[in-house]
Amino acid sequence: MRSTLLRSPLRLRSPLRQLFVRSPGAAAGGTPGRSGRRIGAAAVLLGLTVALLAGTASPASAAIITVQDGFEGNQAANWSFTHVGDGTGGISSLQTHNGVKDGFISMRSAGFSSVGRRVFLPPTTSCTAGIWVNPVLATQQINFEIIEPNSFTYVALKTVVLGGAAPYTFVSTSWNHGPTDILVRVSLIGVNGVQLGTWVDDLGILCHT
Repeated sequence: MRSTLLRSPLRLRSPLRQLFVRSPGAAAGGTPGRSGRRIGAAAVLLGLTVALLAGTASPASAAIITVQDGFEGNQAANWSFTHVGDGTGGISSLQTHNGVKDGFISMRSAGFSSVGRRVFLPPTTSCTAGIWVNPVLATQQINFEIIEPNSFTYVALKTVVLGGAAPYTFVSTSWNHGPTDILVRVSLIGVNGVQLGTWVDDLGILCHT
């Protein structure tokens, strides 16, 4: 398994790089026509996580936002990229959901490519994490994973299958009474002979104490 931490914009190899650069709206700073979505991204993310938790929180509980991370500025140093097989990943500004930076992972073979970061939580009763993903090229499986890093076991897992033409899609997962030290990760599952890529942006975690 290879693990790297990349802080500079990703240099995509041809033909992926050429395809992404030519794709409609794939310009630095985000996609034209998505300005309303970008402006309200943080509010939408918070609203969705609050709604997901509303049915499980007790009257005495308090909601706390533990993470809002869009790969911007020093936040980019929080993320690491791992792959098994012919994959890559890094920070880019080609297809942001919000702001001017995003994460990108790709695969050209069986295996997986992932982007993740450690998060240290206060003691909580329930948490919901959400992130935006934007697949390109072929239909692909994307896992949104909450992992206990010492034993490397799943705390929560959400799997989605999205077409390559899908817009940015919000993916979320929830858990109760989990550990205070977690690895939050998005993994792209590779397929032999198929070229895949996914942009990732705007992680949010909201917990109840």
